[in-house]
Amino acid sequence: MNNKKSAGWWCLIAICAWLGSVATVSAAVPDGARCTRSGIHVPQWTAAERERVCVAAEAAVGFLRGLGFVYRDGLTIRPLEDAPAQYRGSEIGHFDIGRNEIQILRLANVADAVRLRSAFDMPMSPALWESYISHEIAHAVAEQHFARGVRRFTASEYVAAVVQLVTMEPGLREMVLSRFPGLEPYRSADEISSLYYLMAPGQFAVKVYRHYIALGDAGPAFMHWLLRTGLSK
Repeated sequence: MNNKKSAGWWCLIAICAWLGSVATVSAAVPDGARCTRSGIHVPQWTAAERERVCVAAEAAVGFLRGLGFVYRDGLTIRPLEDAPAQYRGSEIGHFDIGRNEIQILRLANVADAVRLRSAFDMPMSPALWESYISHEIAHAVAEQHFARGVRRFTASEYVAAVVQLVTMEPGLREMVLSRFPGLEPYRSADEISSLYYLMAPGQFAVKVYRHYIALGDAGPAFMHWLLRTGLSK
């Protein structure tokens, strides 16, 4: 074979190899992946991670649907390290309202980061990690149902805390609650404040959960009231 033909064959082989590598990389990034029941977009996760993300997300969506807050399509959940740089840091998760997107640290990254502990001052576990996905889902769904112009921050954190603890694995929830045995529930909406949340998010969540449970059958109505009126503190 002459040199010109040999060079041509090698070029063809190189191009085919390059195209094959591009196809392999593309196939490894499932950008079109969605949760089966809710249709939430879950790109960049491994298959095992995606299953956990979807289980947690759909538990939260199902609970909120039972209260009358239907999830509307369009939400994305992606790994936090793949999110815009301004959201990377020591946080476990974040809901970006403008992008309608949740960013959550991968479980392996949270578990390996000793400095990162949950708001309940407990080491991260798969079940606890999933509860933070439910927490952020609650923010996303609440955002779709808030009345225009209401003060949302504290009200949204109330909804997220309730969803996080209600959908939490029961044994883990009992462990969380047992860490704060003397922490009383909020007595009224007037007591619920963002300052307490910012100072002690774990305690805030426990007080909120106990308040919601104490309401009994009136709990769903209180949630609807929150999203209509917001909270002033």
